[in-house]
Amino acid sequence: MLTFRLLGIPVTVRPSFLLIAVLLGFNSGSTTRIFIWIGVVFVSIVVHELGHALVARTFGSEVEIELNAIGGLTSWTLDPEEMGPGRRALVAGAGSATGLLFGGSVWLAAVVTGPHAGDVGYALTIIVWVNVFWGLLNWLPIRPLDGGHLLMSLLEKTVPARGDAIARYVFIVTAAAGAFFALRFGFLFAALLSGWLLVSELFGGPGSSEPVGVPPMTFGDEADAGSESDGDLTGGEATETEPLE
Repeated sequence: MLTFRLLGIPVTVRPSFLLIAVLLGFNSGSTTRIFIWIGVVFVSIVVHELGHALVARTFGSEVEIELNAIGGLTSWTLDPEEMGPGRRALVAGAGSATGLLFGGSVWLAAVVTGPHAGDVGYALTIIVWVNVFWGLLNWLPIRPLDGGHLLMSLLEKTVPARGDAIARYVFIVTAAAGAFFALRFGFLFAALLSGWLLVSELFGGPGSSEPVGVPPMTFGDEADAGSESDGDLTGGEATETEPLE
């Protein structure tokens, strides 16, 4: 397990993150490109989680970041009621927005300085693809992705009495759709994750607002107390810690 601080924010990288990154990039074509893939995924997820963490910190919360088998997790310490749905929505949306800004900036720089070929071209293409495609995907209304948090915040603000029930039905539909399209286009890992999220919503209990949850995939690392897995992806309350993908 690797730990460090970035802009004063504690960051933990679990071995399971590196394992999944290697598996997802194993067909990159060469050892060099596998390492490029791992580096791009690492930097991109850290950038995404920094978007969440920095916005939450501006609201006075302590924050920390974890990278694990299903992506990234940002936790904050403020009471969810103190944050309010509006602030929680801003925190939820900030991750993908930061990634899109990063990916768009790299794309613009590549256009201005290109064309680029070989490993450099591959790295630039992957940076743009990961940050733009995954960033937009993370805004889909699927729990626990950022879009799921955005939907919950919107429903809490507009229909608080029925928000949990409405959200659960939406999450069932979107998780099922995500599993179908992931299988259709050959994204096996995404299909398995979407399938698990669908099962968790279906068997969370009648009228329950909480799913069964993504199982901790820490491969021997003990998960931190007060955190839940997001994916990502996406997005807790023992010490009132709120996770976000």
